[in-house]
Amino acid sequence: MSGKIINGREIAGKGEAELKEKIKKMEKPPRLDTIFAGDDEGSKVYIGVKNRGCDRVGIKTETHRFSNEVTIDYLKQKVHDLNESDEVDGILVQMPLPGNLEAWELIEEIEPIKDVEGVHPINFGRLMTGEERIIPCTPKGILTMFEHEGIELKGKEVCLISHNVTVGKPMAITLLNRNATVKVVHEFTDDLVSHTNDAEVIITAVGKADFLTADMIKEDSIIIDVGMNRTEDGGLVGDAVYEECKEKAKKITPVPGGVGPTTVLSLLENTFEAALKQR
Repeated sequence: MSGKIINGREIAGKGEAELKEKIKKMEKPPRLDTIFAGDDEGSKVYIGVKNRGCDRVGIKTETHRFSNEVTIDYLKQKVHDLNESDEVDGILVQMPLPGNLEAWELIEEIEPIKDVEGVHPINFGRLMTGEERIIPCTPKGILTMFEHEGIELKGKEVCLISHNVTVGKPMAITLLNRNATVKVVHEFTDDLVSHTNDAEVIITAVGKADFLTADMIKEDSIIIDVGMNRTEDGGLVGDAVYEECKEKAKKITPVPGGVGPTTVLSLLENTFEAALKQR
């Protein structure tokens, strides 16, 4: 087991090294294609991170860029083309889409076997039943952290501060599938602190700097901070007040360098596994 700081970069580095060796043994490397419409700056950063990760492990990648004026029907046709291509193993729709375009309308067009983010309704439904064919990337990355740190989830009291569809809901399901006791709280929860103070593990994905303070957590709890928030000086921080929570927590993830790298690792692993299933 490692120390108090859960080093996501170190964990992801080990995982990528193992994945790279597996890919070397394949006759043809996996390929991941991304649909990127618009000019969202955060999306550009994530695509760069994803592409560099693909390069490190030997996954081929291509980004299909479209303007802000693109129509949903045009993007759907592009997804259909990628579905039919034997060269493409995984498809990722970079969110947000521009204007009034609905990302979920596009995601539903992806063949479930090529849905490397695990967000297609069929894959999400399988997750609900415990048939975890493709676990969404951030929850999977957090599970990788738990495994690396030797954290047993069975019976653990976990407070999840998020009920969104990208982190909160799939994370809650994956925890329940591992027999954790899960409380899901959010902005509409009354007396949120009464729930966080009892939790052995807190996973926060609020997207608000300085949201989780030391008085909201119990002694020797485990803090997984999914939040990514820009400060006025351009710095990056999580939801937790890191320095004060670190003094009280048993283990904590930093931002940056925590959940982010293991989320990217999960995307790479999902792409590899999708390629194996299609060959």
